Amino acid sequence: MKTRYRLTAVLAFGFAVSAWAQQSAPPQRKPADSGPTLAATMQFIQEKLSEKGKIGWEETWSSQPGFTRRVFAQTTDAMADPAACTLYTTATLDYTIELPKGRVLKPGGPLTADDLQIHLVQTETIPFKDVEKITVEKMQDVKNQSLAEQAHPDVTVTVTPPVFYVKLWASNAVFSIHTSTTKGSQAPVEKDRTSKEDGFDFRDEESSNHAAKAMIHAMELCGGGVTKKDLF
Repeated sequence: MKTRYRLTAVLAFGFAVSAWAQQSAPPQRKPADSGPTLAATMQFIQEKLSEKGKIGWEETWSSQPGFTRRVFAQTTDAMADPAACTLYTTATLDYTIELPKGRVLKPGGPLTADDLQIHLVQTETIPFKDVEKITVEKMQDVKNQSLAEQAHPDVTVTVTPPVFYVKLWASNAVFSIHTSTTKGSQAPVEKDRTSKEDGFDFRDEESSNHAAKAMIHAMELCGGGVTKKDLF
């Protein structure tokens, strides 16, 4: 188990531990030479996201020896709208930190009991007409790339078992994201943002490739994608 916000949230979560140790006109669609219709493609994407269930993995960070972070993610709702070339999703993510053996929380320290449990509910709007590129990558590589881009190339993350990530990219912040984050017993914190990147996690490469292929087809039918005309 979905967006750049997720990665940013996880990274921020990790560094806290380290410190202690409109509606618009209908989009123009490209004619398809062959393959499923847009309606069938969007329905397929909706079903694949709904079917993948809860996905779990463990993370260890080189900057946090002895700490183990367990993550569980699930797409709880997915709705595809072919007429608008848009996908709407809701996902939940649960993060738990396990302390190294013999370590305890210290009063006044940078890490509190609330930091050990985080529940995130995230709703996203993905307009395929504005998506420019879709790739399949390992979650571990995505996280390490994000760390490097944030000027932390010295920190590496290991993800076990391997999890695959269908990454959607645009040159503009076209993905709308709303998050509700609950840390421990604290009240939820609501935020809205936009991003140039978004994506979905899958437990195996085969299912991620199937989903990515359908999303690329939807992107092309909706008029998205980077073409030579766009580049020059």
